[in-house]
Amino acid sequence: MGREAGGDWQPRGWHGRWIEIGDRVKLVGFGRTGTVRGASRRRGVAVEWDDGGTTTVAPHRLKVVEPTSYTPPRHVPEGDPAATPDGAAAYFSRPGHPGDAWVRYDETGDLDGWVRYDRDDPSTTVHYREVFSDPAWRRDVDAMGLREAPPPGTTAPARPSLADLIPASRDDVHDRAQKIADAFRRELQHRDYAGFGVVIDMAEPYYSEQFGGTVTLDAKVVKNGRSAGQTTRIFHRDPDGSLWVSHDFLKMEDEDQGQGFASAWNGHLEGWYRESGLERIEIRPGLAAGGYVWAMNGYVWFDGYEAGPFMLPAEGSEHRKKPVPRLMGEIDRVEKLLAVNRDGSAPAGYGLTDEEMEQEQAELDAARAILERLRLPFHDPAYPSPREIALIGWRPGRDHRNDPWLGHRVMAGSNWRGVKWLT
Repeated sequence: MGREAGGDWQPRGWHGRWIEIGDRVKLVGFGRTGTVRGASRRRGVAVEWDDGGTTTVAPHRLKVVEPTSYTPPRHVPEGDPAATPDGAAAYFSRPGHPGDAWVRYDETGDLDGWVRYDRDDPSTTVHYREVFSDPAWRRDVDAMGLREAPPPGTTAPARPSLADLIPASRDDVHDRAQKIADAFRRELQHRDYAGFGVVIDMAEPYYSEQFGGTVTLDAKVVKNGRSAGQTTRIFHRDPDGSLWVSHDFLKMEDEDQGQGFASAWNGHLEGWYRESGLERIEIRPGLAAGGYVWAMNGYVWFDGYEAGPFMLPAEGSEHRKKPVPRLMGEIDRVEKLLAVNRDGSAPAGYGLTDEEMEQEQAELDAARAILERLRLPFHDPAYPSPREIALIGWRPGRDHRNDPWLGHRVMAGSNWRGVKWLT
């Protein structure tokens, strides 16, 4: 293939075999398969995955394989009462398509799936065991273009209000714990979130006189029968009756990042929040890109302390992760970089072209201006938002993975309490 123009590099796979464009490959340890579309020494091997999306992977994580044969699922025996969508946990169809599909829990609690390729011919119905462990059901549903819909002859049930699910007393927890958990599962499972699904591990209600009621929701993100991530949301009812939610945690596997799950998941939840009258969403970023992602999604400072102190905290202090100390650190770094380039003392690898010097100076000027505005009173209209800091130095076409700008370096990995007001 595989050599870059004018170069002599070509990737080798897990066992040292040459990887060629068009090869069928498997991601070692995960079972994910796809087709090689390109490669470069810097980025790795570009693979178009069978389950959707194209990503680059280090070649040593790939094994060249022959296409695997497809074993069709068994047909449903005649007379099986589960071979109809009546009473299904979720139903899937598409206008103009003759087929449909559905899922329901079996007696052991596993989720089984059915696909009926022709609604008028019961013999075309096939049964899939444990659809979260076997990607075949999802693959066939996606190939047919089916989407979740009300079962035939029904209308979509109204979803419960979160105001009715967050407990208002200890008795509420005692009497309704299972019903509350079931309601979260009915609303959030069996849905498509940009090709991903969720399995609710826990929806646990709790109440205390001091802090009010909560429901802690832990969910596993799944794709094609494998775990793709984990997410936690905590729903709150304050003693004064205020309703809000904290987005505590979302971590996707490396290969599943940037595939659209977070936008689809948060978008579905936010619609539910607004319907239910929740006042706000709170976040406290802490993972690698969280502070940048939430800033770009419109979250603002919770209060005047969240941007951080101007006096540089001691080494090891959590306050060093606040945006202001990180911004001051970036300003100091760029000032030193420009100084050593101007006096000719830049070490090897740190020399800048004239164009790069101009770019660094422009970023530095913008950062200094933002820092001065951060000294304004918090409620001043000119006080900078997290998004403004995140965009320092950004320009169209710039890729934060290979060429991170100053604002991205400040906000990615920063730790601040943010809020999005819903009412």
